[in-house]
Amino acid sequence: MVSTQTAVYSGGDLVFPTLDASPEWLQFSTRLLGLSRLKDVPPSTGEQGLMQRLQAQRGSQWADLLPRLPAVLPQLMRLVRREDVAGSELVQLLSRDPSLVGELMRLANSPRYRTEREITDLSGAVMVLGQQGLNQLVMSVAMRPIFHQGKGRYGSRAGTLLWDLSERTAFATLRLANAGDDEFAAYLAGLSSQLGLMALLRALDAMSAPSVPPMDREGLHRQLLPLTAAWSAQIVEHWGFPVKVAEALVPRPGRSAESTVLAQLVRQAQAVALRQLMQPGLQPAQLGDWSAAQQRCYAELDREFSGTGAAV
Repeated sequence: MVSTQTAVYSGGDLVFPTLDASPEWLQFSTRLLGLSRLKDVPPSTGEQGLMQRLQAQRGSQWADLLPRLPAVLPQLMRLVRREDVAGSELVQLLSRDPSLVGELMRLANSPRYRTEREITDLSGAVMVLGQQGLNQLVMSVAMRPIFHQGKGRYGSRAGTLLWDLSERTAFATLRLANAGDDEFAAYLAGLSSQLGLMALLRALDAMSAPSVPPMDREGLHRQLLPLTAAWSAQIVEHWGFPVKVAEALVPRPGRSAESTVLAQLVRQAQAVALRQLMQPGLQPAQLGDWSAAQQRCYAELDREFSGTGAAV
């Protein structure tokens, strides 16, 4: 279901469609902030004041709260999008980052690719993964540390949960995408969809304990959905990601039809990802009026992430 809410996006207020705060979302955000339950009331004065202060921050300030992206990433992003890129170019660039090499070899030998022989060299791994596999690998390896380097009260506990949702949303965007959709932008938008929430947790960790309100009111958690989406968009725009990725996270006036479709795709993917993360193992009859595509996507998420769902 889609509703209209207001958020801030670099330069002013705008109205955009966003996901309703579903029961899964409220369950997720409650757990994210380490709460046992939410009070069914609007935000307190203290919570409203905190949100107003945070809204005054812009993209560079939000991005500064997160770890830096690998220096090799911009070049890799340009290369993996080229249809004429030579495997030798990719191998040369990938070899500069040991974490990318290790993850590439692990993925190439995983059951997902079912190779007949063990892949033992970087060139072979590049060939096995192909264009889409490399796109996913590069962005996943680059983004994962952002969610796993928090050391404060909020970030250290919640980073893994946020990564679980981000990874599932990215996976779901590919499964729900139609022929002709920009799969790289779709995957990247899904993977980036929770950056604003991660930055929020880091902002809270940087504050003194007395200045952070309880944040236990349902009204506040409903507001976090559009607000942190806007912050995610500001971050990826500051990082120089494709414009359509920022527009998919929070639409701006005058966006293209392609961006509109991508925004709808990401919101639908997040809804499926949230349901699978918070309620794994459901049968099709338990998914309500979901489309056949959504039901298939949920089942594929269950298979892909079997055993890694949230314990609730």
